[in-house]
Amino acid sequence: MNPFAYATATSVDAALQQVGPGPGSTTAAGFAKFVAGGTNLLDLMKENVMRPAQLVDINRLPLDTIEQTADGGLKLGALARNAATAYHPVVREHYPLLATAILAGASPQIRNMASNGGNLLQRTRC
Repeated sequence: MNPFAYATATSVDAALQQVGPGPGSTTAAGFAKFVAGGTNLLDLMKENVMRPAQLVDINRLPLDTIEQTADGGLKLGALARNAATAYHPVVREHYPLLATAILAGASPQIRNMASNGGNLLQRTRC
């Protein structure tokens, strides 16, 4: 694995500036990646498929909510962990297929680390 810089974002704006592109970016566009659970990104870095110069940790951002919306929908935060989503009472009651799919997709250890946003944005290898 190649060396990389590590930064912790304290706000959404700070995270966006650290990743770029745009004024105030602390790294060149395309060379920094957000990291939350990191379950997919770490594998890609170990295999030299991805070699970001910097990782920006977004775990401290308030993006982990899971809540039912006023119109009966579901709002899933990008940083909510897969396990939290699968076992959430609203998900289990109103979206049982989603809970079942999450539970079938990975080991408990991975579900505890992996985030909803990471699952949607992961680079597939198949």
